[in-house]
Amino acid sequence: MTFSRAKPTGWTDNVDTITAAQINQIDLNQSRAIDGNAGGTYTPSASLTFGGSAGVTIGASNTLTVAGALDVSGTETVTGQVVLSGNNAGIGLRLLTLNDADQTVQGATRDVLMIPVTLTANRAYTILGTSPVPKTGHVLRIVRASVNMTNTAPSNHTCTLNFGGTALVFRGEKWAYLHLMWTGSQWLPITWSPTTLQVLAAIKDSWA
Repeated sequence: MTFSRAKPTGWTDNVDTITAAQINQIDLNQSRAIDGNAGGTYTPSASLTFGGSAGVTIGASNTLTVAGALDVSGTETVTGQVVLSGNNAGIGLRLLTLNDADQTVQGATRDVLMIPVTLTANRAYTILGTSPVPKTGHVLRIVRASVNMTNTAPSNHTCTLNFGGTALVFRGEKWAYLHLMWTGSQWLPITWSPTTLQVLAAIKDSWA
């Protein structure tokens, strides 16, 4: 929304007079404007949209306080520290519980993939990085774990993880995990769960 002009053609000195309707329009526009000096509380009837390339700058000694939700759809660059404060503070991860069936997932759309502990058959899960392409450095956590580590054992069925031409296999361990990182062109395994075999042989012997 923009204010309507009281006289779109403008005034000419010593020619145009100002009418009551025009000065009333100017007064109304001024009363609806945001006070950039003394501040205030405002209840706009529609959202405020800032276009162009200038942006909005909050000075170093000032604070932007958001009591409601803050939705960011573009790239957010943070050069300072991010501090979580309060009992309800946290960063939510995008979690997906995979099906007890072969499934394909775009890795950029999730942060955590939970593999069912109990599978009714061997399953194959394919992790893609095509639509959308993940951001470089994006880490995808893949977990297969029972809620009760002591009493609950997984089924003996395996699940194969296919990503970028590589296939790794979760066997029937009670718990297992794999972290993949997007390098800019492919998924790279960076950490994985140890097995009864030597950790150095985990890729070969536990993730076959």
